[in-house]
Amino acid sequence: MAYQAKEEQASRRGDPSRINLGPKTRPNSSGGPINADGTPRSEAQTAMDARKLLRIDALNHFLFLENESIAGNLTLIIIQCLAYPDAYTCRRATRICHRILETVAWAPHYTNLLGDRLFTQAVKNIVTEPKWMVGVEWDMINVIRDIYCRLVLGQYLQPGGQGVGVQQAVLPHNPNEYEQSKSVDRPLQGGGILTIPSNLPRHVLASLPGIDMQAIDALEQNMREKRSAKAQKDAMRDLLRVAAENLKQQDESRGSNGSGSAAAGIFDRAVEEESLLHNSRRSLTQVEDLPEKLVTRSMVEKQQRPQEQPDGPPTLFNVES
Repeated sequence: MAYQAKEEQASRRGDPSRINLGPKTRPNSSGGPINADGTPRSEAQTAMDARKLLRIDALNHFLFLENESIAGNLTLIIIQCLAYPDAYTCRRATRICHRILETVAWAPHYTNLLGDRLFTQAVKNIVTEPKWMVGVEWDMINVIRDIYCRLVLGQYLQPGGQGVGVQQAVLPHNPNEYEQSKSVDRPLQGGGILTIPSNLPRHVLASLPGIDMQAIDALEQNMREKRSAKAQKDAMRDLLRVAAENLKQQDESRGSNGSGSAAAGIFDRAVEEESLLHNSRRSLTQVEDLPEKLVTRSMVEKQQRPQEQPDGPPTLFNVES
């Protein structure tokens, strides 16, 4: 997949020499095509890569589309992994969520699992601001964006929820239905969308404190006009910040610490300095003034040290009485 991305980049920029370039740590001495990791590319490498991609597609299809009991239980397990209070586990689960969306977001029988249960858990992780989520917020917001684009806005993304949202056209005979993407059967190229938009993600956002339908309509209009990954994630973060602040005020009025109990540790709410939702606002409002006099760390440490004792071993003349 990494070599395919390199080939696409070379063809898009019209520079075939990029195929022969490897990582900076491993320069190409052979002069021929190399893999993304810098190893020489053999003549049979293309056929080997094609077989690997076929295995990936077949495994995705078997796990999520061939057996309903396997697919349902596996999807529920991944949703539960998002609630496990461990940042590493949660980050790995977000990548599996993107693969699920790329594979089955177009299937109507998955709408309840993806648009309600998965979307609710992802939004809860951001709005409640638990301490164990610090550092994983962008990954979770990217999952929220992927769900909302595919199930509501008629946009599909690149693998892993990256890239701009590719807007699908509305069918001329039915303005409430989108045209399906050409990569619907190819998850490794972006996957598909839900052609008839679902209202489940809208209902989840509307149930948040301080969020009404006007704010949701403004969010969707913004995400349709600005389809870059950064712009859409920033728009989603701004909306969730409003809900997080209102939820925090409700918890404080009830005398709770944000987790519903007096427990301490990872289940506490992250403070404003740690929360991603307040980073942009804090950078604009809290700008410290530059000091008039340069003060280095060594100068501060020197001032904090106690006065030095007289040189030499203690004697009758320099020992304090």
